[in-house]
Formats: sequence, C-alpha cells, structure tokens
Amino acid sequence: MITLTILLTVLGFYMLLLTSKRAAIPTSVPERKLALSNKQVFKVTALILLIAAFVALSLVWGIASGIISEFIILSIVASLVVILVPLQVINYKQMSVIFIVSFIFEIYLAYAS
Repeated sequence: MITLTILLTVLGFYMLLLTSKRAAIPTSVPERKLALSNKQVFKVTALILLIAAFVALSLVWGIASGIISEFIILSIVASLVVILVPLQVINYKQMSVIFIVSFIFEIYLAYAS
C-alpha cells in the first residue's frame, strides 16, 4: 500500500511539474509535449492523484499520521523529481522496475510472517 501511495505521489507531482512554465525540462521529453498541449487535464489529473494518495495513507495509518507521512513523502518525491528530471538520469523503464521490485518486496514483508 505504501508503494502505491508513493507511486501516486510521484505521478501526481511529475504531472504538475510537466505543466509548469518555469520548470527546466527539455522539450525532447515526450511527456512534456503532451502536457503542454493538455495543461488543464494534466493539472486536474495530478491533483486527483495527490488527493488519492493523501486519502489512502489517511485510511491506512489514520488521519494525522497519514497526512504527516504524505507530506514527508511529497517533500522527498518533490526534491528528487526536481533534481532528476532535468538531468534525465532516470527514465520510465527504470522507474517501473524500481516500483515493481519495491511492491514485491512490500508484499513479501507484509505476508511473509
């Protein structure tokens, strides 16, 4: 569940970053062109993803700890995305592998005992 909320947070913040005018994202990134042509859709979808992550963590861990945890996750994700996206260090294939391995590891730890 934690991996899925982190994934929702990453996608939501990344979509908001793509629609930003001041972001230093190269135009060679294919998602950037799509985001610039559909700004409103990207912003609404990103906000829905971020709200879904807040609600999911609030349901799992309780209201106060869920909100605090999501703010911590959001600050970590935001700093990583702002640093790594303009440098094009990591692509979507690598991120997919990271999230799949993380999800499998989370399932294993939750149900192994």
